[in-house]
Amino acid sequence: RSFDSQVNEIHARVAVLNRFTEFGLPLTQVMP
Repeated sequence: RSFDSQVNEIHARVAVLNRFTEFGLPLTQVMP
């Protein structure tokens, strides 16, 4: 169950990062 929750969290983070990239924000500022 913990693994599934980790995968879901990763997918959520990727979706958020994709939203940031859509706005043109560099990933280097989002993720150091």
